[in-house]
Amino acid sequence: MTVRHVDANGVPAPAALARLARTRSVPADLDLLLRGLHSRRLILLKSLLTGLDRSAHTVPAAVRARFEEHWRLLERAEERNPAAVRETLDYPAVGTWLAGALAAPGPGPACRLGHFGAVAAAAALRAGTPFALTLAPRSGLLALPGIGVLATSAPAVRLTVRAHTAHLRPEGRGAGAVLLRTGGRVHGTGPGWHGLRRLPGTTAFLDDLDPYRAPPEGVGRAALPPAPRSATGAEPWLRRWRSALALLRATDPQRAAETAALLRCLVPLARTGPYGQGAYGVSATFRAAPGAVLATLPDTPAELAAVLVHETQHSKLAVLHDLLPLHHAGPCAAYRVGWRTDPRPLAGVLQGTYAHLALADFWGRVAGRAGLPAGARSAARARHDSYRRQVAEALPILLESNELTPAGVEFANGMRAHHAGLGRTAGPAAALGGPSPFGDVR
Repeated sequence: MTVRHVDANGVPAPAALARLARTRSVPADLDLLLRGLHSRRLILLKSLLTGLDRSAHTVPAAVRARFEEHWRLLERAEERNPAAVRETLDYPAVGTWLAGALAAPGPGPACRLGHFGAVAAAAALRAGTPFALTLAPRSGLLALPGIGVLATSAPAVRLTVRAHTAHLRPEGRGAGAVLLRTGGRVHGTGPGWHGLRRLPGTTAFLDDLDPYRAPPEGVGRAALPPAPRSATGAEPWLRRWRSALALLRATDPQRAAETAALLRCLVPLARTGPYGQGAYGVSATFRAAPGAVLATLPDTPAELAAVLVHETQHSKLAVLHDLLPLHHAGPCAAYRVGWRTDPRPLAGVLQGTYAHLALADFWGRVAGRAGLPAGARSAARARHDSYRRQVAEALPILLESNELTPAGVEFANGMRAHHAGLGRTAGPAAALGGPSPFGDVR
């Protein structure tokens, strides 16, 4: 499989950087970000292969042979349908698995390679590549990224793919699941099979299945785990999603298109952590998995729309910083901001300022919608003013810092110009609200 790095032609042009600084984008900007995400994913995959080569003396021959078999399958799939392979590798859960595999302690990557076979199988299945492969489930699940999971107690599952049909037969079982590939989508049925649910109006999923959909340490201070299908099935996620997307499209079609283009999955979070600590209104984005929004169920479609706006900015900025470094800040916490009670490193200030600038824009547009009841208009205006003031306090921190690169300075100035434009149309100022429920990208 060929691994390519982003070259000089992949660096955002000044006009694209200016648009992105205003939290806006055009289709070409989104294509650039998606290409950057894919390049980053290939680099991580190449790092996994390099680590395996470096620890060859500690890797059992059977493990190495199995990895090479899976790698050849991925190469065959790429030759047949590069877009299908890209779709699989760029799925957020693959990024979470890769980051964990590369960061895990130990002398070599051998013990962390098991999931790679499932990634290769998912890519080949999407690409329409015929193959036969035996894979070992992990903790009773065989997960095909972006497709679904097979729950089984069997120690191994045989996958046989011919034309548009795949058979998944657990070892020692008489019956298995059948998957059908039609129109670029994969549907399944049979014992133990659970497919991802599509978010209406997009190609993204509600992912409450993949074991790598969230980091193992959980999300937020309460260490919230991802919610399982047994919990989300009774919650109105899809209905709330439809209404949130409709609100975005009615309020700001460009931002709705951006969300639909960049979002790959919405991951429901449980409301209680492993130690009984509850949390409400939590959302997160992780740098290893751009395109995934992890969140507890918002109370209203407007709240879900705000979560999508906020977290989409985190994904954009995480990929942009990989393409064109905006700062050389360290991890030390040093700055106080209006949306957090704890001091933030400059990277967190930049991420939060960018996301809250988009929220100020969003709530200002909501407040300007025709026919909105007076109470809803007043609440939206108050949120607009609150976020606008938080951004006003944070922008000088960025612009007076010596940790921004020249591109970062240009980006911060672009944010300042957009903020000034919002201020001219904001109307009477409102008192600063409480801290934002959102966090920074991690």
